Amino acid sequence: MKALRPRSIPQRLALAALGLAVLIPGCRGPTQEERDNRRALDALLTAITMKNSRLLEESAKRAKARHDAGQLTDEQYQGMELFTSKARRGDWAGAERAGYEFRKQHPFVKEGH
Repeated sequence: MKALRPRSIPQRLALAALGLAVLIPGCRGPTQEERDNRRALDALLTAITMKNSRLLEESAKRAKARHDAGQLTDEQYQGMELFTSKARRGDWAGAERAGYEFRKQHPFVKEGH
């Protein structure tokens, strides 16, 4: 079977443009908002890991402010609130497990960025 090859320069340019269109979106780094959302999530996880109620409340306020400003979606904020509320009830281990599971599902920033 013979491979299909573009024969004209316009066909080659179109093929090259298509290739770039597919590759470029995957090359962008995280936005500042994504980085800040990851920091907010990591602050909550740090407070939970340390079992530090004061830090938990400070971090929860920052997450709420990000949500109120439209920087966290309702789904993201509600997910964070679920494991934060476990920690508030004293279920630190459950909150930690749920928090790290949430981070796997909502990494905001892919590992290595």
